[in-house]
Amino acid sequence: MQQDYIQFSTHRQSGASNPSKTGLIILNRPKALNALSFDMAVALRGKLEEWARDAGISHVVMAGSEPRAFCAGGDVRDLHDYAVKGQHDQIKIYFNAEYMADVAVFEFPKPLISLADGVVMGGGAGLMQSSSHAVVSDKTRFAMPESAIGLFPDAGASIFLGRCPRPLALLMGLTGRIIGAADCMLLGLARGVVPSERMQDLRARLLACTADQIDDVIADMRIDPGPAPLQAYRSATQMIFSGEDLAIMRDVAHDLGQTAANGTEIADFARQVHSALSTRCPMTMHVFLRLIDGGDDISGMIDALELDYHLAIRMTERADFIDGVRAVLIEKTNDAVWNPARLEDVTPAMVDAVFNRTGLARLR
Repeated sequence: MQQDYIQFSTHRQSGASNPSKTGLIILNRPKALNALSFDMAVALRGKLEEWARDAGISHVVMAGSEPRAFCAGGDVRDLHDYAVKGQHDQIKIYFNAEYMADVAVFEFPKPLISLADGVVMGGGAGLMQSSSHAVVSDKTRFAMPESAIGLFPDAGASIFLGRCPRPLALLMGLTGRIIGAADCMLLGLARGVVPSERMQDLRARLLACTADQIDDVIADMRIDPGPAPLQAYRSATQMIFSGEDLAIMRDVAHDLGQTAANGTEIADFARQVHSALSTRCPMTMHVFLRLIDGGDDISGMIDALELDYHLAIRMTERADFIDGVRAVLIEKTNDAVWNPARLEDVTPAMVDAVFNRTGLARLR
């Protein structure tokens, strides 16, 4: 049991007459950038259900154990091992635990503040976005990088990226682009930005304050993150991602990279996008496009997590996932062989098969 990987405590709030307490959750797996293991997910859900019933807990703060990472996502290496061994029932058990932890965060009936310092990716982004309050820092590195490993942007990404302008949502989900605090604010992914070196102070103040003081505490400590870098690429992003055909998007990025003035930021941006659309998993990108364009009836975060559960099972059954994790995370050769190999080789029937929920258990 990995009990030390996630730590829980309660802290009495300021004021001698105040009987309320604040819950504190520390994700404490620094060598894995606080990636969420099965045991961590189960423990998180259990504690939140307990604190939800405890009238003495007024709000909860969740943070990583060190500034380097809030949470880098799910434990993909374990999932890869299960997939290689054909232990797909274990994969279902893991994803059920991870997404039910997201459900517990999202449905928590009291304020829950995520202090998303450092790396925030994949399942970590899901935890952050399921919280009632998300605070980032100047060192936050936010991304949904699943297209590199043959999975898909999950943990409710169809909701929190789906709220962004479509071209920016596609940029994030298809290419795995890493963004910082200013872009998080631009996309509505955070309530505020606090310097990384002051995150501990913010945590202390949030633990000591009452629930009705949370917004004032955050407002008092937040800073202006400056201009959002994505703004410089808005027209290029719109040009590339405005259509319906992924292969055409790739080709538009190529042409823009060739025609933009050499050495300019726009040329570099277009070439990076073209490289991602040419090398990342074609099936992942088609699945995400359908998610963003509303291919299924999703009315909110819980519906999104329910669908993600089914998609995660389907996608981890495919050879793309095994080879993608091998190439990116294990051997780090970046030479995954995708099937289908190109965006134009993925047919609607193939995507329909991934979205087919027949025979799959419900999340809950």
